Amino acid sequence: MLKALIIGADGVCPSYIFQNLDQYPNLSGLINRGAYAAYPAYVQKGYQGSYLSEMNWASIYTGLAPWEHHITVLAGDGCRTPSMERFRNLRPFWQVLNEHSLTVGLWAADCCVNPVPIAGYAVSARYKMIEAPVPVRTSPRTLQACDTSLLELIPGQVPPRLYPRTLAQQGYVFEQLRLDPELAWRVIETYHFQDALQNFEEELEFFFRAMCRIQEHRPVDVLYFYTPTTDLIGHCAMYCDSCDVLVKAYRLLDRYVGKWLEALRPENVIVLSDHGMSNFNELVHCSNENIRREAFAARDEVIWLPNGYIAFEARNGALLFTAHGLKGTFIAAGKDIRHTGITEMRTLDIYPTILELLGAEVPQGRSGYVLDIFNRPVRNRGILLQKSKPYRTAAVLQCVSPSFTDILLNELYIRNRFTQFTVAGDERFREIYLHNPRVSGFVSFQDFDPARFDAVYCGIYTERNGLTGHIRTH
Repeated sequence: MLKALIIGADGVCPSYIFQNLDQYPNLSGLINRGAYAAYPAYVQKGYQGSYLSEMNWASIYTGLAPWEHHITVLAGDGCRTPSMERFRNLRPFWQVLNEHSLTVGLWAADCCVNPVPIAGYAVSARYKMIEAPVPVRTSPRTLQACDTSLLELIPGQVPPRLYPRTLAQQGYVFEQLRLDPELAWRVIETYHFQDALQNFEEELEFFFRAMCRIQEHRPVDVLYFYTPTTDLIGHCAMYCDSCDVLVKAYRLLDRYVGKWLEALRPENVIVLSDHGMSNFNELVHCSNENIRREAFAARDEVIWLPNGYIAFEARNGALLFTAHGLKGTFIAAGKDIRHTGITEMRTLDIYPTILELLGAEVPQGRSGYVLDIFNRPVRNRGILLQKSKPYRTAAVLQCVSPSFTDILLNELYIRNRFTQFTVAGDERFREIYLHNPRVSGFVSFQDFDPARFDAVYCGIYTERNGLTGHIRTH
């Protein structure tokens, strides 16, 4: 009997799922009998750059923050996925489960190319990123496994990874569209990565068949599957609300979740993303168009679409519509999981919750909590997330532009759990700041009283090298 099936889909936007459950019957079924959350993720920019998906998934795998596990993208042959070897001393969830006599099968796991032996197996799907406007828009995947006899059991050929057409392939240049938003809108409506859907279905079908075949011949206790394709589709298709391509991609994911559940009959199932997706306009959400444009740092480098959305030209020559959204998706169901919505969840809670679900002891040195979702006594009770945790209050002074204040806010929010943040800033930007779910309040400069807060932070920005940071002033 398969004890757990874990499906990781990069960048799945929780609002698309939770606000449209009728579109996703299998995910809806899990939600209606299990636990679920739109949880704050490691996204936006940190002090030295953006939190990449590799960093998010490494935190999910290890229960360690990015500045603790140090897993990130290294310069090399263009394959962004880090090697599995780098987890050797971090006690990832598969190692801890192995120590508790549970076998694990890892399929295409992010950060796990060049697989190392584990109790069970690991099959990676290595590919090169297309990060230039080259004419060939597919990147072949190569399967890797420590035991090559495993690959001989896998039916068919793994499909390549598809990238969107470049603007040049569509007959346009970016500056032409930037100066004519109405033309840009017509171009985007004509093509917004619709060809990704067939490729995504082929990917899911391949891994569905492969996982079922190997589970029949080499069964394990826990299966984990990861797809990066939902992230790529979100980045290159989300040009409007309820984007048709993104909805159809999530419906494909939902259909295959149902197929896996029917074929494998797992005792427990978890479906999660490492972050969500949001158009760049969410960073400067404001009813006043002049203020909105003033607040967006790259105002002169983007297409301001007629529907209020924003588009960049990506390095690979296609249009880019989204940044990583602030919240990821988490859904869990099983015989020991009760039906409940989850509040106060963070990325670091996924690792201990997976271990608790499977009866394993959480290693020392992890700051995450076991989510309070179980209908049985909790083994790791000392780190069970308590709803009565007291909150500190903190103020963030807007000493730089809204864009860089947003960087500061996100970093402070990530590193200071159980803290409510209020922005003290320019009254014109009140609506923008209050739209950020990581902000609890706003006060104008003239009304600011530092005595009302447990801590006060001041942002700093070095224009010469783009470094941002903060100073605690109170």
